[in-house]
Amino acid sequence: MTVDSIFKNKQTIKNDINEERNNELQIEPIPLSTLYRPQSDSYLLSEVGFIVIEDGWNEQSLLALKQQVGCTLFALQTTDKQIDRFEIIDGIIICKADEVGQVKTVFESVLSDRNKVGIDVNDIKKSCGAEKPANFIQVRATDIAGSEQIKSTVNHLLNQIPEGLSTQYMMLGIESDHKLSLDEFFSVTTAVESRISDNSEVFYGNRVIDRPDHCWMGAIYVAG
Repeated sequence: MTVDSIFKNKQTIKNDINEERNNELQIEPIPLSTLYRPQSDSYLLSEVGFIVIEDGWNEQSLLALKQQVGCTLFALQTTDKQIDRFEIIDGIIICKADEVGQVKTVFESVLSDRNKVGIDVNDIKKSCGAEKPANFIQVRATDIAGSEQIKSTVNHLLNQIPEGLSTQYMMLGIESDHKLSLDEFFSVTTAVESRISDNSEVFYGNRVIDRPDHCWMGAIYVAG
């Protein structure tokens, strides 16, 4: 082997190593949630996946999706059209057609905060229609400013739950222009606990949005 060939071999190895490092740097984290469509030939991995029933999913397309992504999968029911679970769907959430993005926002908000409270996707399946369909509600802040804004917003949200129902599980996502203070968070939990049954499970999430005076809340709940 000549000196020149040794040099070329070393250079080739070096280039391969650099290429591998560059590829590693390009690896992106798995998204917290993804909305899947049945027309896709391939599906990206995600921690939580969503399908819209109205999009026309069937057992075969759901099986193909589940085999590729293998994630927890929720069906969003936006019309009267229903879907058989086929042992594939982990839960059903009833919402409006224009609320699909907000449902994803609640999941992402709660999952973003999971390390603080030690939960994972399996912990919140019951909150999202694993045993019976869940419902979605949302509200934006009123014109009330200051410390009363959070309290007013959560009360407006909870008032959307029909009277007489006992809320068993809930995921509550909060978007605001600041991280909630302890007092603000306490006002939220106090309001929620006054409307739910004693053995209920509630998971909270708070995301900061760079938008002045922004306050939005969305909740996914199961009630009986």
